[in-house]
Amino acid sequence: MARGSFAFLAVAVLALALVTSLSAAPISGSFSVDIVFAPTCVSALNALNVTLPCNKVSDTIMKFEADLIVRLTISGLEIGSTTVFTFEGLEFQAFRLAATIGALTIRDTFIFAPSITEIEDVRTMSTLSLRYCINFSAPGDLTPPFLDCPATDSLLYDLIEDVGVFHPAYQNLVLATLFDAAGMLSDAVVFRKKIVEISLSIAGLTISTRALFANLGTSTTPSFVTGLIVALEGQTVSGITVRAESWIGARQGLECFGECKPLEIYRVGKVLSPQDFTIQEEKLFLRNLVLAGVMLNLRAEFQFFTQTGSSTPNPGITFVQIDSRARLQPLNLNVSNTLRLGPDLNPRYDLLQASFKFGDVSVTASWVSYIAASGVWEGQLAEFISVLDPPGVTLTSDLILCTESLFVGFCTGGTLEHDVYVSTVIGDFVLNSKAVFFGLMNGFSELWMDVAWRTGHVDFALSAVLKTDYIEVVRLSSAVRF
Repeated sequence: MARGSFAFLAVAVLALALVTSLSAAPISGSFSVDIVFAPTCVSALNALNVTLPCNKVSDTIMKFEADLIVRLTISGLEIGSTTVFTFEGLEFQAFRLAATIGALTIRDTFIFAPSITEIEDVRTMSTLSLRYCINFSAPGDLTPPFLDCPATDSLLYDLIEDVGVFHPAYQNLVLATLFDAAGMLSDAVVFRKKIVEISLSIAGLTISTRALFANLGTSTTPSFVTGLIVALEGQTVSGITVRAESWIGARQGLECFGECKPLEIYRVGKVLSPQDFTIQEEKLFLRNLVLAGVMLNLRAEFQFFTQTGSSTPNPGITFVQIDSRARLQPLNLNVSNTLRLGPDLNPRYDLLQASFKFGDVSVTASWVSYIAASGVWEGQLAEFISVLDPPGVTLTSDLILCTESLFVGFCTGGTLEHDVYVSTVIGDFVLNSKAVFFGLMNGFSELWMDVAWRTGHVDFALSAVLKTDYIEVVRLSSAVRF
């Protein structure tokens, strides 16, 4: 279906629902416009390779996007619509229906887009940290610049997740540029995904099923596959929550559509080819277990497939994570610990954090331990986060130290990275900034500036990323909420 006719149909259906229900049903939502500018020397044009120096008078690139989100409630039935427009016209359309009938809850989502990308969760060899890899993409090929499964792709993970490596405006621009160059945005808008979620609560147990129907083909040659996730969850009298999941024809991961911006990402798992419609993974969760004042959460994962080259190549138990936290009341100290176990149930990684707050000052210290290249455990003080929160302003220092041997070659003066945040509110304006140093207070890398303000029902925002030699990206956005 052509994008113009599809857009007309989507708007017509939505308008009909609004007109017939306006008098009796509450409507809410937002309409936002987002414009991103960058000089042509910025890395988004050539897969993260910067061409310097930037000229004083430089050509620019511009990315335009308009998002319409509408929610409508009619007699207990919730109808939602998410629409994304760009210079190419309609890029993404999702319809969502949700209803609750007694103990039964049903959610149904239909997604239309020019492309689909299947991204699988994978873990690093050394610390079992979560990363992503490209399992499948259509109609274009995203490998390169990203990595095929089961290779762990930190760049893909950092561009999708807001982990502080890239500014969100830069993430958006780079993903759009790379997806467009791979031919992921020029195809016709077609049906790409249907997600059906059903949950039923009976006698303290919740039985839920999530069915995934995906079109992995092109606009002219569709190819449909199916995945299924079945879960059972309950809570004991003492408040302990137990949950078990079975993944059939599906694995951990996410599916994104169009240019893979946040509105176009669904974290419901990814489907596999039809011949793999068997049990792929089992998961067990144990939450809110209290022993001697210590709160414990446990997550155990099992796989039933072979994946050569990954951190979990063979069937069996693949990953265990134990999270614990406690409060030492006399010292006003909060302590938490995360321990990761590999397929052999041997510890691979441990993160110990202690936080303390006194008045307007709070400090969090993190110690990281892992198996070094020598085969023995190394433990180091890795990070200090200090927050000063007097009235009217918040100052935050995030100091990452050069104690980890994995990063020692990139450190300057004992400091891997030092991020300094300043947040304040002046009248209707909210100001946030982040300065990145590759040293204690030297080795300046970049400055993030974000300004937001509201006038009535309209929100405005201005963001800019300043590098040492050039302006990397500027974003202007506004949103009307109704």
